[in-house]
Amino acid sequence: MVSKLKELSEDDLEDISNFLSETIVKKISSSVRSQKEILDMDVSIEIDYPNENGELDVDASVEIDMDELSDLSDEIIDEVIDGSYLELDEYINEHYR
Repeated sequence: MVSKLKELSEDDLEDISNFLSETIVKKISSSVRSQKEILDMDVSIEIDYPNENGELDVDASVEIDMDELSDLSDEIIDEVIDGSYLELDEYINEHYR
């Protein structure tokens, strides 16, 4: 059983948001052959805490403008986001439980 989160401050929420955003950017950047393939990237993180269940709810979205020759697909981006959530879970368990 996973232990309950400690009460999170605004600084904690900002730290969690920054961690997830940086993780997504690093993973997407490592998924392309050249950084020149990424023309523009915007990672948005929304945190709802506490939500109606008193829990932490984190949603990430990525808007990315790629060079027309890039083979970075929406599926790869979705996999990156899913993998980043797993890293976020580990980060939260290490720092906020």
